[in-house]
Amino acid sequence: MLVVGGGSVARAKVQALRPTGCHLRVVSLAFAPTFLEALKGFEVERLDRAFHPEDLDGVHLVISATNDPEANTFIAAHARSLGLWVNAVDDAASCDALFPSILRRGPFVAAISTEGAFAGLSRVVREALEGLVPDATIPEFEALVQLRQQLKETLPDSRQRAEYLHGILWQVQQEALPKASSL
Repeated sequence: MLVVGGGSVARAKVQALRPTGCHLRVVSLAFAPTFLEALKGFEVERLDRAFHPEDLDGVHLVISATNDPEANTFIAAHARSLGLWVNAVDDAASCDALFPSILRRGPFVAAISTEGAFAGLSRVVREALEGLVPDATIPEFEALVQLRQQLKETLPDSRQRAEYLHGILWQVQQEALPKASSL
């Protein structure tokens, strides 16, 4: 994976890649301290210079996250000419791969995307969901997953099981509504 850029936008992309454990090649004229902090835990090849087309050798996905739209376009064009997948920041037309804004709470994962049209909107919606689904709900989500597994064994009829679980989820939703309206 190639990441071109070393600022806050590149940092957000790198953080989204954390669960993959991928190898990163990062290229930038300057690296923000917060970007370098985000690289911890990755296997990283760091190049302190401008992008060169040979930086694309051996990669499958390119993230062009510089603060220069012309540079992003140049990088994306070279990558696409080689058949590589591209995520070009603030240029949805040059993207083959999009990064949604993701909320993870145990077994619950929500991905919000505007298909590259307005990443800030995705982030604001995710942040609103973070308030509605706090970290404290993880044990409850895990308990619901365990209940579903147990019901598969004790209530083999999938329609009855679905109705039972729907009733529980409806009850959970009703209990959560007063909390959400007070935000």
